[in-house]
Formats: sequence, structure tokens, C-alpha cells
Amino acid sequence: MTPAFTASLLVLATLLLVLPTRGRGLHRLTPRTSPAPSRRLFQRWLLAPPIGLALFALGTKYLISALAIAAITWLILSQRAQHHRRKAATTRRTQIIEALDILAADLTAGRPPVDALEGAATACPDFHIAHAAARLGGDVPGALDLAAESPGATGLRALAAAWRVAEESGAAFAALTERLAEFLRADEALHRQTAASLAGARSTARILALLPVFGIVLGYSLGARPLSFLTETPIGWLCLAAGLGLTAVGLHWTTRLAEVNP
Repeated sequence: MTPAFTASLLVLATLLLVLPTRGRGLHRLTPRTSPAPSRRLFQRWLLAPPIGLALFALGTKYLISALAIAAITWLILSQRAQHHRRKAATTRRTQIIEALDILAADLTAGRPPVDALEGAATACPDFHIAHAAARLGGDVPGALDLAAESPGATGLRALAAAWRVAEESGAAFAALTERLAEFLRADEALHRQTAASLAGARSTARILALLPVFGIVLGYSLGARPLSFLTETPIGWLCLAAGLGLTAVGLHWTTRLAEVNP
């Protein structure tokens, strides 16, 4: 195992130990049996100094290399996480439209709203909280507003408003639900068209982020040693930090510009 590989593992271990983890929401409904988050975070930080000393003992070159590898790994993981979030939001919007079709069909057939919500929950899990509220005689619009906080679930907020209008004015809720489904279907078609037109910008940003790799390969092909310059000289450290920083800012900026609001 080379010192650079060892340093990279130590840096990645430090990040995994120090960064807090996100627990699942259902854990809040169960008694807490583990230490408090602040205490767990403090215990993780206690392990950071020994790992940092081990990295320093390996030498500046390997420390810089490990930090660069950790930064590149973080960039890759953040891009993958954003891709998964966009995909999950698209899936949720599609499920909500399918659930609204089921809800409108059941209400038109004369089924009670509680049973109609149960049928809609089979197509979209976000309707489970509304079905539970309706079954217990709770605030169904409030439950829908709560579920609408998830990415891609803004259509549930419109459904909550339609539910309130139907309760206060006596309007036909089935007709409102059917029109809402048609509106969300048209909005989703526009959303997909916009996302497809912005896919080129995202691909261009990823290609530009990979250009420094080709530059390093080109440098070695010409007989230079770019990695030695970047990891062994102070000027190289500045260039490496500036390059990684600009790459991270560029990717984040491009992602925000190409983001399609749900």
C-alpha cells in the first residue's frame, strides 16, 4: 500500500467520521436509545486529530494528494446526489398524477373520500399521510401540505387547496381533482421539455470539469511532471486549490442555472 493511497484512505475516513449522518424520519417516532447527535458528533471529532497527525507524518506531498482526491470524490458524490434528487422528484411527480387520476375516478364512481385516498395511496406513497388523517377525522389539507414539502410534491399543495375549497363551498371535489390532474400532466410535459433542453448545459459542464484531467495526461505525454508540480511546490498547491475551487463553483453554478423548479 503506497503512502498516497494510505493518505487518501485516512482523509476519506476523516470525512466519514466527522460529517454528520442523516437519520431516517421514522426514527423520530421511536424512543431515542443512542447518544444525542451533538454527543456523537463530538466523539467523531475526537478521532480527527490522530488521523490528521498521521496524514502530516506521511509528508506534505501525500497530504496534498489525499486532500485533492477527497475533494474530487466529494465533487463526484455531490453530482450523483443531485442527479438522484432530480430523478426522485420526477418519479414523485409522475406518481402524484397517477394517484390523482385514481382519486378522481373513485370519487366520480361515488366512493367515499377515505376509500378514494386509500386507492390513491397505492399509486403514490405520499397519499398515505392524507389517508391516515381522513380515516382518523384529522386535517386532510394540512396533511397534504405537510407531504407537499418533499421535492417534486408541490402538486399536493394544490390538492390541499382544492380540498379546502370543496369543504367550504361544496364544489364537486371529483371535478376539481380531475382538472388538477390535467393541469399537472401538462405542467409535467413542459417540465420534461425544459429539462431536456437543459441537458446539454449539464453535459457541457461535466466535460469542462474533466478537461484538467486531459491536461495532466497531455503534460505527461510531453515529458513534464504536472502532478509533482501540483503536489510538491507551493505554487502548485495554489494552482491545485484554485483549480478545484473553480471547478466546484462552476459545477454548482451550472447546476443552479440548469435547475428546473418543480
